Amino acid sequence: MILEEECIGCMLNQIFKALRLLKPDIPKDIVIKTQKNFMEFLVDTDILHKPGPLIGKKTYALIAEALGEEDPYKALKEESNKLALKYYDSVKGIIENSEDPLFEAIAVSALGNTIDYGAHHDINLLEDIKKFSADNLKINDIPEFKKSVEKADHLLILGDNSGEIVFDKILIETLMKLYPNLEIVFAVRGGPIINDALMEDAEFIGLTDIVKVIEAPATPGVELSLASEEFKKHFFKENGIILSKGQGNFESLLGMEIPNKDVYYLLKAKCVLMERLFKVEFGSLIFKKKEDGF
Repeated sequence: MILEEECIGCMLNQIFKALRLLKPDIPKDIVIKTQKNFMEFLVDTDILHKPGPLIGKKTYALIAEALGEEDPYKALKEESNKLALKYYDSVKGIIENSEDPLFEAIAVSALGNTIDYGAHHDINLLEDIKKFSADNLKINDIPEFKKSVEKADHLLILGDNSGEIVFDKILIETLMKLYPNLEIVFAVRGGPIINDALMEDAEFIGLTDIVKVIEAPATPGVELSLASEEFKKHFFKENGIILSKGQGNFESLLGMEIPNKDVYYLLKAKCVLMERLFKVEFGSLIFKKKEDGF
């Protein structure tokens, strides 16, 4: 996706929020200088034709530069993984004892994308799972997803955040049990970008022990010009499905032609752009099958 009109102001605000989150006492002149550097980058770049993930990559490179750290979210990611793992056994038990394990596993994966670890929302996770119903999804294409899985040979999951991938692991284990002949591949980022999961996160939670994990480009979304041949092989594999998690991955796939594949988006509407595109309210959970031009 090329940048939309809502994105520029959002990225400037992300710089402010990220720097204040990661270093609360950071001098304001460093925050303003970083925002100025980003604006200068925009002026010197053909942003009307440059893919959004590349703009996002620059945004977080400037944040890392301002903080003097290659992976400024590293400690938060480690904390998120450890916290999510505390719920692993309880969550898996709820799914295994449910009437519709696949629906419950998708619900858990969706809720994993909504947790704000800093606000301690996680303390309500088990109760949220038990109360989750189809009504919690403002767009619910899970029935279509089940049909796609039944006829597919291959599933590529485009991962999103650390911590969240613990619940993606449970979804994968559920799918492996229900569809033992389905080849499942999980993609993490190929380098630090925000709090997105890396290979080291997948290894830490044991995801690499049960499924093939590959690296997507180190961008907040899929930028095929930077992708490895291995990633593109799985991305375009015939008779397969793509499950795209999170807003960044959705934005990068929006309008992209992906022939001979069913693609599904699982995300939370976290900004006005998502409200406009999906015609839902802020905060809505979405599980939508990709359509032509979307």
